[in-house]
Amino acid sequence: MKYRIPTFLRLMACLGLLALGGCMTQPTHAPDSRTAVIVPDSGALTSQRVFVTLLTTLAERGFIIDRADPDLERLDASFAARPPLMLEAWVSEVNGQIRLSVTGDSNGADIAPGRLDNLLVDVAIALNARTVPVIGVP
Repeated sequence: MKYRIPTFLRLMACLGLLALGGCMTQPTHAPDSRTAVIVPDSGALTSQRVFVTLLTTLAERGFIIDRADPDLERLDASFAARPPLMLEAWVSEVNGQIRLSVTGDSNGADIAPGRLDNLLVDVAIALNARTVPVIGVP
């Protein structure tokens, strides 16, 4: 005697496979990242001042500041666009140099060329300083 699977069970199995297939996501690439040393043209510069200037620059550009920790000098910001842009940024002092690092992710989509670089330059201009790119450092 042949055993036959009821139509209802076959239908449920097909719907289950379709539901699982809808959960698949596209492969994504690594987030873009930039690090630069902020060099003042004159006078002294503190990492706290760089952090506040970064926060102000992002707000002026229309970013929503999701989290900002002035003690750790780290912030998370997002920009409501299609696709959305999420940024992580932090300021650190290494060997007497102030470094500003920014990592951006756009849900796997490419970020416009120069967008992160332009942000670093705008922060430096607001501080009357210049940027020196750091190669190979996250």
